[in-house]
Amino acid sequence: MGKQNNIKLRGTVENTIYYQWKGIHCIRTVPAQVKQTMPTKKAASDFGLAVKCSAALRRAFKNIIPEIPAGRPLIYAMDNAYRKWLQTNPLGNKEKIDNISFFNELPFNEKIPVSKVLKADIPVSRGSNSDVIIKWPEFIPINTIKAPAGTSHITINYVMATINFKAPVMCQSIETKFEIPYSAETVPAKQILLPNVTGGKLLAILGMSIGYYKQGLQNMPVNTSAWKPGGVVGSFYN
Repeated sequence: MGKQNNIKLRGTVENTIYYQWKGIHCIRTVPAQVKQTMPTKKAASDFGLAVKCSAALRRAFKNIIPEIPAGRPLIYAMDNAYRKWLQTNPLGNKEKIDNISFFNELPFNEKIPVSKVLKADIPVSRGSNSDVIIKWPEFIPINTIKAPAGTSHITINYVMATINFKAPVMCQSIETKFEIPYSAETVPAKQILLPNVTGGKLLAILGMSIGYYKQGLQNMPVNTSAWKPGGVVGSFYN
């Protein structure tokens, strides 16, 4: 930092900045060109790709992501999950990768992740022909799923999003859901098949949410953020 002596200026001329600091007129220069190292360039590229893919994923999950105040934490969490995964250089890996730790159990609502209300293990696995299979065992709803008082029935909602890193905005998605009464009656085992969602350098991420309904609310869901569980329950690459 240098001082201006005769003419007092404020502003920028090419790579020279004229400014005032604590009443003193100062001058400084900035590098005309900043050289980026290969790691810096990769980090910048990963950041841009992560932001695009994260935005595409949120669009695909719009029907299962709860509308809650202060939604920025979810944006940061998704962006960060993508950046951390890209740092492992998965795009250069030809092997199949299942249950990616950076994505699995990523909550849509930090107040109530799926694991907080669902007491059963619901396997999600890769099947044949690029399929993904969700297996619900036989269960008793009131023993397996936590719910607010007065709940009459529940919907289990799934969205499988597949992202092509060459064109993240072209993210494809499949939605499916089923409804069960919230009672002490046993619900039979159920298998859900999501066809043709893995392979071919695609990242497939499965999101899930639970919707609660009370008798007399004309089929309107419970609309409090404390009872809007959702999150990522499966992930696959290649």
